[in-house]
Amino acid sequence: MSGLFIKIGMVVINNKNMKDLYKKTVYGVGFIGEGKYKITLNNQRTNMSNAWKNMLQRCYKGSDTHPSYSKVLVDDRWHNFQNFGEWFEENYVEGWHLDKDILFKGNKIYSPETCNFVPPEINYLFIKCNKSRGEYPIGISLVHNRFQVTLRKNGKTHNLGRFYTIEEAFQAYKTAKEVYIKEVADKWKPFITERIYQAMYNWIVEITD
Repeated sequence: MSGLFIKIGMVVINNKNMKDLYKKTVYGVGFIGEGKYKITLNNQRTNMSNAWKNMLQRCYKGSDTHPSYSKVLVDDRWHNFQNFGEWFEENYVEGWHLDKDILFKGNKIYSPETCNFVPPEINYLFIKCNKSRGEYPIGISLVHNRFQVTLRKNGKTHNLGRFYTIEEAFQAYKTAKEVYIKEVADKWKPFITERIYQAMYNWIVEITD
């Protein structure tokens, strides 16, 4: 009789734990799920949980500090930490950044199909910062009634000249930036996926970037 009560007690405890695993405790959408991945076990798992939490934070809590993420979502599958953990373990490279923008320009969803890990040098090429840009297109500022063009390259700011029209200025920026993206793609080709390499080579810089 006592053994029966023990077994029943174990079932009750296990059911409670199961419910907790599926409770959406991370920014209202994320849950741990049932599986081998834990939030913190070792250094890699810490990177895994940080990547997952940061991704959810940007999309579901960080619209004030990251306004460009106001309409970005995380695929439902990745609300479950177990699914994200499996993908992370297969794709993660130490020190690389999780990217959702390169494979599909204008993409608004973090998912296994749209994301890759890329070196910081590549990730920074595609970061869009409207807040610090001002009223002119990317790379352009007004200096002495002419449009100054600059490009951040290899950690330094390069002046590309001054132009009378925004159209001329942007064309100079566009040409230089697309060449630079290809240079960086060639540099990292032995280490990045073929999909990322091709996406970079085919990237078109637009005035709205």
